[in-house]
Amino acid sequence: MTDEYKTLFDAEAVQKRVAELAKQISSDYAGGRLLCLVVLRGGFFFAADLIRMLENVEIELEFVKLQTYAGRTSTGHTRMLTQMPKVAGYDVLVIEDLVDTGLTLSNLHDGLKAQGPNSLRYAIVVDKKAHRKVEFECEYVAFDYQGDEFLVGYGMDDHNKGRTLPYIAAVTKRD
Repeated sequence: MTDEYKTLFDAEAVQKRVAELAKQISSDYAGGRLLCLVVLRGGFFFAADLIRMLENVEIELEFVKLQTYAGRTSTGHTRMLTQMPKVAGYDVLVIEDLVDTGLTLSNLHDGLKAQGPNSLRYAIVVDKKAHRKVEFECEYVAFDYQGDEFLVGYGMDDHNKGRTLPYIAAVTKRD
């Protein structure tokens, strides 16, 4: 038996939305300097595409690795697997694949905000509010999704499967 996926947003739709977000972010930060903080591993694919599309913005790049999930289940706790980057005095754009419960980004937000960045905004591929446990709003969202399914593709994975798909899909059946 193999995993089965139902495509929700095809590769063309994903790239179109990333380009639209890049245009908006470029406009919002035109002529400025932006620290892009990529949440690994899921945010990597989105960040690579998004950052290359930004225009007239000086980019600095940092990475943070967090762990909130054990398999498909949110643990409710966020573990920082890398050191928190220094963001004081920067305009910061956190780049992540998915907001689900809101716990991961809420915890990260608190740690970053305490350092005193000039601004702190979020660019997300999918905002999935079905499991939201804490209120968390993102400024730049490629797709809102109201479904309950587990998602894969474009950085999102299911036990390291599906992460490199160029589209976003719901897992419909699993080994």
